[in-house]
Amino acid sequence: MSKKTLDHLLIALIVLCDLCFIATAIVVAYWVRFESGWLDTLSLHKGGSPPFNDYLRLIPVTAIIWLVTLKGFKLYRPDKYGTSAVFWNLCKTSVIALIGTLATLFFIYHHVAYSRWVMLLATGFNLVFLSICRLVFHRFRQSVQAQGVGVSRVAVVGYDDRSRQFINVLNSESNSGHKLVGVIDAEEITDISHTDSSDIKLLGNCDEILEIVNRCKLDILFITSPVVANHTILHILHACEGIPIQIYVLPELSEFIKGGTAVTDFEGLPVLKLRDTPMQGVSGIIKRLIDIVFSLFALIVLCPLMLIITVAVRMNSPGKAIFTQERVSRAGKRFNIYKFRSMRADAEYDVGHVWAKTDDPRQTNLGRFLRRWSLDELPQFFNVLKGDMSLVGPRPEMSGLIGTFQETIPHYLARQRVKSGMTGWAQVNGLRGNTPLEDRVNYDRYYIENWSIVLDIKIILRTVWAIIKG
Repeated sequence: MSKKTLDHLLIALIVLCDLCFIATAIVVAYWVRFESGWLDTLSLHKGGSPPFNDYLRLIPVTAIIWLVTLKGFKLYRPDKYGTSAVFWNLCKTSVIALIGTLATLFFIYHHVAYSRWVMLLATGFNLVFLSICRLVFHRFRQSVQAQGVGVSRVAVVGYDDRSRQFINVLNSESNSGHKLVGVIDAEEITDISHTDSSDIKLLGNCDEILEIVNRCKLDILFITSPVVANHTILHILHACEGIPIQIYVLPELSEFIKGGTAVTDFEGLPVLKLRDTPMQGVSGIIKRLIDIVFSLFALIVLCPLMLIITVAVRMNSPGKAIFTQERVSRAGKRFNIYKFRSMRADAEYDVGHVWAKTDDPRQTNLGRFLRRWSLDELPQFFNVLKGDMSLVGPRPEMSGLIGTFQETIPHYLARQRVKSGMTGWAQVNGLRGNTPLEDRVNYDRYYIENWSIVLDIKIILRTVWAIIKG
């Protein structure tokens, strides 16, 4: 049994289980609300139980809504069931399915007064049932593939450093459902016979590709080396034209092909989109509106606290209460960032642009307290309101350090594709202050490539929680 056959079988079983669980959730919710007596003190309805048949009529409509929504969130992909994203997608599915069910009740079954408790309970039960179902199927899939069932047999065409790296990645994913059978020699590769691993088997050369595929029962071919000539690739495609085998080419620019990459149409020509402009269109407008509303609300609510801090900074040490410093944001745009002064007024005299240390001797006693609770950054809500920054994004760097970091940190300038933020994905994952800049850049790139409004809200909530914990 191939990996694709196993996945199709699992999808069919999961759909069947989903239907059973959706129906069961409504029945159980009805029993909890009307038969168990557990919710009698909380409910407004004190009469007798409504006809059970009315709720049975909901099952087909509810099932259709749930299945369509599950499909829309790509929750019928067995290879993804072990990831944490599945649960969050199920949460979003539950909300949308609940709204869809309530809308259906309003337009189709408006003549029947359905219990809101039943709808909420059924949604909660579905979330639990469907989450457990996918976890069980994930474990089952792993155990089956560990026995060699439902595993795709893979061969790599060509062998060089990039092929070796690809093979290492393939072998490191023990539960990927792929098994490396060996390497097929290409005439452009000269060191195939000198592989540095006894685990890699030479299957033959590209001239006998069809015989190799049939003999080794291959399911997938990966052409990983950029020096494999186009005529060799065309020969492989021609030779394998009549057999069911998947063929993939690892692009030479694979280092830069990350999230957002897609084959798209440009004036009738198929092109590979390596990079898109993030945070544009409707989502970008929503992000900016959230920035304006949230920052304005924060400034109004925190105004008394900010006045108190202003007076305290002035009384604690001579100098201005608000410290400004040139930082760099989207597309290299420079702006003055606002912060409550946490150091002596002459802290940057003869020092220049350097990062502050945790126990920096230039800090005042009050400044140490402000930095400890991130209170020194409250004036940055003015930067957000003005549009210099966003609530969420890579932290803005001092302009004097950009040139150095650009030369020493790979992909450092990728951070400047979006506006800087008061908080970011790197910060909520513990990368603050004097932490390795390479790690922070990697987290910032992940945020840019996977950005969504939901991710922004998640980062904001985690930031608030981190501040509360101290």
